[in-house]
Amino acid sequence: MKAMKHPALVLLALSMFAHEHAEAQVGNDAKITTRSDVKMSIEGAMGTGGDRLGALAKHLGTPLGEVKRCYGEIVEEHPEVTGTLLVDLELPEKGQTKVNPVGADNLNKKMRKCVEDAFKKVTGKDVPRPAKARVTLELSNTAAESVQDVRAKEAEASRVDVKTDADGRKFSEGQSLQNEVHFRVSAAGADAASVVERVHTAVRDTLPSLFDCRRKSSKLGSPEGELVLDVSVNGKATPKVEVRSNTVKSERAEPCVDRAMTQGLANRGRGKAEIKIRFTP
Repeated sequence: MKAMKHPALVLLALSMFAHEHAEAQVGNDAKITTRSDVKMSIEGAMGTGGDRLGALAKHLGTPLGEVKRCYGEIVEEHPEVTGTLLVDLELPEKGQTKVNPVGADNLNKKMRKCVEDAFKKVTGKDVPRPAKARVTLELSNTAAESVQDVRAKEAEASRVDVKTDADGRKFSEGQSLQNEVHFRVSAAGADAASVVERVHTAVRDTLPSLFDCRRKSSKLGSPEGELVLDVSVNGKATPKVEVRSNTVKSERAEPCVDRAMTQGLANRGRGKAEIKIRFTP
């Protein structure tokens, strides 16, 4: 096959064997792909036809195996190392193999060195020269996917669903994991949605303290009941918390909730809201 003026259009499927050898199959476009934590494809540069690319492909099993091994070690401590890495690979007419990672300035240094060292070992004595190709390495790992999934779930969990009641007031509702404490935040005015979101977040962050208030309220009987609070937050100033009503029998509930919410509402912006906190039996 004569050298083409354009990148070779030959498909080369790379197969990994026990001793990291590769076997190429020729198809219709210049791609070699393997599926693993490191997916690799290679495309012939201008002047590198299918015959040269096919010959070069036979030597890529060993460097790919080394890259996979390095990557497996690196992600144990740095699962954030993911993405696509481009590597320009050149076998000149004379001299050693040239390896140039493209756009890898921010890549983990150990990973970059591993890639360079691995591909520099490609001597390709049977490859017609000169031969140039661009190798694409797609790095992915389940740890990074798990982190992303956790972050997505955290983002979803932290989202405040603000609704509008029949009177036009904005409100939100929430509860503890085991349903021991339920709460409802409501506010009116032009910035009501923002106030509800910030106060809701404060109550949610204070749930461990409110759960403790419920526990203290159950010392001499059922902690069941509801406390209605009028709150006012004013930037860095101490929040104002007033318990408007309380149906919890224990006298410990009111001062405990007052103290917990005064601390929890600190530095939550500005605004006024109503908070209803209900302890279940």
